[in-house]
Amino acid sequence: MNGTAVEEGSVTDRRPLITCAGELEVFSTFEDSLFQALPQDSCEWRRSLGRPVRSVHIGANFAPFSALALPKGNQWDLIRQPLFHIYWTECTDVDLYKTTVRDDIENWLKELTSRDIPDFLIVVVENYDGKRTNKLLPRTTVLDKIRTDFAPKQGDRCISVINPGKVEARSADSWRGLVARVRHLLLVAYARAVSRLEDHIRQQRERRNEIGWNFMQYFQLQEELAHVLKMLGLHEEALVQYDELDALFSQFVVNGITGESINWLVDFQKPLEKWHGLKLNNSMVLSLSPSLLELRAYLFAKQAQMLLKANKVWEMASRCLPFLHLTTRELTVLEISAPPGAISCWLFLACMEVLRICDKFNSADAVEDYSLHTACLWAYASQKLRDLGELCGLMPGGAPTSEQLHTVVGLSAGMGDNPGAPDCPSPTDKLKEALCSQEAFNKTYLELAELAMCTYKHIGRLRSARLVGRQVASFYVLLGETQTAAAFLSDAVRTFEQDKWHELSAQTQIELAECYKKAKDTKKFIKTCANVAAALEIDTLIRWAYFDEMTKCLQLLDKPLVVPFNDIIKISSIALKSDAVVLQDGMITSELVIESNFPREILCTRVVISMELETKECRKNEKYSKNRTLTSKHFKPRDPLLQRLQIYRHLDHKQDKQLASASVVCKQPEQKRKDSVVAPPKSDFTYCLEIHNLPLVITPGVNVIRLNRQANSIGKYFLGQVALFMKNMHLISQPLTPRLAFEVREEAPVVRLHKTDAPLLSGFEQIMNLIITIGSYTVEPNSKIKLTSSRGLTFQTKPVEPLTTMLEIELGERAPFTSTRIPLRVLADLLTKDHQVSISCPWTNKPIVVKLSFTPPLTTTWRLHTVHHRKFLQINVTSQCDKDIYVEKPQLIVGEFCKIVDRNSNSSQIIPHGSSFSYMWELLATPSAQASTIKGEFSLVYSFDGIDGSKLYKYYFDINEYQTLYILEASVEPTKGSEFCRDGALCHLHLKITSVGHSLEQNNVPKSVMYEVLAEQSVWAVCGRTAGVVSFDSDSEPQTVVLDVMPLTSGFLPLPLVRISKYIPAETSDKSGKIDSHPRLEPFGQGQVYNNSKGKQVHVITGVSDGHIT
Repeated sequence: MNGTAVEEGSVTDRRPLITCAGELEVFSTFEDSLFQALPQDSCEWRRSLGRPVRSVHIGANFAPFSALALPKGNQWDLIRQPLFHIYWTECTDVDLYKTTVRDDIENWLKELTSRDIPDFLIVVVENYDGKRTNKLLPRTTVLDKIRTDFAPKQGDRCISVINPGKVEARSADSWRGLVARVRHLLLVAYARAVSRLEDHIRQQRERRNEIGWNFMQYFQLQEELAHVLKMLGLHEEALVQYDELDALFSQFVVNGITGESINWLVDFQKPLEKWHGLKLNNSMVLSLSPSLLELRAYLFAKQAQMLLKANKVWEMASRCLPFLHLTTRELTVLEISAPPGAISCWLFLACMEVLRICDKFNSADAVEDYSLHTACLWAYASQKLRDLGELCGLMPGGAPTSEQLHTVVGLSAGMGDNPGAPDCPSPTDKLKEALCSQEAFNKTYLELAELAMCTYKHIGRLRSARLVGRQVASFYVLLGETQTAAAFLSDAVRTFEQDKWHELSAQTQIELAECYKKAKDTKKFIKTCANVAAALEIDTLIRWAYFDEMTKCLQLLDKPLVVPFNDIIKISSIALKSDAVVLQDGMITSELVIESNFPREILCTRVVISMELETKECRKNEKYSKNRTLTSKHFKPRDPLLQRLQIYRHLDHKQDKQLASASVVCKQPEQKRKDSVVAPPKSDFTYCLEIHNLPLVITPGVNVIRLNRQANSIGKYFLGQVALFMKNMHLISQPLTPRLAFEVREEAPVVRLHKTDAPLLSGFEQIMNLIITIGSYTVEPNSKIKLTSSRGLTFQTKPVEPLTTMLEIELGERAPFTSTRIPLRVLADLLTKDHQVSISCPWTNKPIVVKLSFTPPLTTTWRLHTVHHRKFLQINVTSQCDKDIYVEKPQLIVGEFCKIVDRNSNSSQIIPHGSSFSYMWELLATPSAQASTIKGEFSLVYSFDGIDGSKLYKYYFDINEYQTLYILEASVEPTKGSEFCRDGALCHLHLKITSVGHSLEQNNVPKSVMYEVLAEQSVWAVCGRTAGVVSFDSDSEPQTVVLDVMPLTSGFLPLPLVRISKYIPAETSDKSGKIDSHPRLEPFGQGQVYNNSKGKQVHVITGVSDGHIT
């Protein structure tokens, strides 16, 4: 509970002290219960100066009242002095109160008032007896007399409570009221005391520049305030007090150097005699005259305790390293002398103590939080331990001298003794053990360095891990483990290069080269020497030396060594000078511009660029260049952290499809740490672009190289890798991206059947062209092309030979890339339209199919016209070719039962392209019940400009349902009383439908007819119904229908269009025998209805206005 601090081996009770006066035997029955009840509930602590209200738990210890124990005016230890006082009495008799109790309370209050103590409480305990319920209550109680005598304006200072030991059920409320009153008044007392203490601290701080002011005395005052806040559970506010003391002391140190001397600061400038380790527990006690290290350690320990109470382990870890740097700086500024290694010992112990405390908080969240700050502590501790190892002669490869052994003894004595548990040694034990022997030192140092690197990697600070690894590598070199050291240095070089730390990378490369040299690893030594020789950040003399070392070692190799370009050779640009499509046996040319960073010339025995065949998988995964040139910007490695984020809109909907939330989602994959080296793949340089003038000298700087090759193999290729072959060393580049692609093709012979722009016409011979184009290679002279046509199509190449459906053409000797045009005579039957020609070539197994569409030279349409029972047949002939067609001798044959009368002239006619000509015949067919289909055959003789002779054209057609069944008559008349039809006035439309088919005695003559008025809406308005059904019985009486129409304009208007159709009632079978449950309409055939009113007009005059002027 608040106010109780647990230390190692002891418990310090820091509860507030409350004095008790009056009848103590009465209080003794309350003491235990009150002791336990006070800290159980929280209470609001209100402070002055607008500071926020805090909810605190507060407990208390109780002691008998003593005037000697009351606080004095200059006493500021608030926790050890009583600030609140309670008087207990169980007097319930007013007379007894007047004689004895009142005087006792009065004397007690005089003692408090003389010390200016306003915080008191008078408690009257009532022993309630349930048997005396009939007794009348007194008019004035003892509590009323006490409140009147001693607290007339402070009613909350007097309270009555029922003894809980008598009647538990009735005393619960009064007991809770007592506990709440004591808790509240105790906090009021402390608020008043803390306010006075803060005022006193503020006054002392303002006097800090006066002579005689002492920091340690002020330190004790403000620390007392921190103790009070800590006792109340306000650890963050207590931390603020220690932070203010820290900052104040640092400011004094700075002012003491830059300004006037400070007398009390001289006490901290004495030489260091002890450098005990930091202790982050409550057992640390500050002496009256501490050293700088002791003061700083005490301050940080208190700050750490407050942070741990607030569950801020990560902040404690984050404060440690700045605290150590600040202390080291103050030791230097104040010129405090210390034995060699003493400061390093203290720094190491401080780091290890903080790390030991952090290790106790092993939950996943806590570890993740403080690991961001403990990594640098592990590294700092390993660095200080290494400094001690170098000082004491514990580094590998050496032995400590007697003087160094004396140094170890002195350092161990200054650290003091701080033994830990057997299974968990303290930092002091670890340091003393590490300084005892080289084996222990080596083990401890490597463990700390490994923990530092692992923690750095865990939090994603790979560069810092590599810097620690570089220090560890030098340690392993001293141990003689060069392979382990090389691994650390290789990782460091790779990380430094990725982060563009070129100078640091170059220096590490030198260390790595020396490491490989000691390990006698010739191949890796050559690679490292090449990188060092090409590093522009290193002095030229050093580069020359490593270049010479590389040249000497190359002679010792028995097979070539592959070395990646890296920064040794830089590709400035690479361009394809040839086209994107190269024909077989053509030349592929490329221009390569490289920059050599070697300090001297190199002699290349071969310079090549690999050509890789494109595959489907490669085409899918690789990125291709749209240009024909790659420059240096294309070869720069892309930083994944600088890529554009793939951000998308994300909408969440509820079950009822309403929008619940809108957000953005990044689909960028998480960037993972790359901690391994992948060697560049080596292409197959068998098929490649190369230079033929060898050997080639590559000078330092820019070199332009032109490479070429003859295209022998067919396919799609892209440039893979650049390689420079030296003696026993092959410099290989990374794959070139984006890909520079090109295609090597062979052009096969092509056969095409070409026609002119005019359409192909059936029925007469035309000329087409057979075009044969030879590709990139020659064809056997005896090879033949075979042409096969579909049925109805014939052709021939020779002018006098007859047309045939199959033809063979011999190619003969033809040079590559030549074309030959062969005329082809073509003739298609008049009655056929679509044809195809199959061309079989010797260079391909699949025949070439050419589809041809022929158009007849003439097209024919016909139409039947009716005048009552007379029938006239009109035939239209239209030209489809671009030449004039001469037509003559039209003839129509319709059969025996129907006679025809020719209404045409006997002269020939000329039909231009796209024009038509009509012929007319009258059909003399006797109406009969068994009217059969008329099968017509139309023919004429046509020719083209009198050339190629005349040809006969025939056209066949059938005429059905041609006999007249109904005659329709329509007329529009004005309404009764009107002489003329006027626009806007109602008129009558008279329809007369006469059935003339009944005389034929045909069963299929419809008995019901439906009429429909289809008037143009801008001319006529039909009022009322627009359609109806009329029925005809056995007699042929005409049916008359009168409809109301209204002309909408004046003039000679065509009559409204009337259409009649066959009306078939429901439940009547159709032609297929099915019975339909709905009535339906069927149109009449051509010639079955004669509209007697077609073409008639009615004169409509303008309507008469009313003549009124408004």
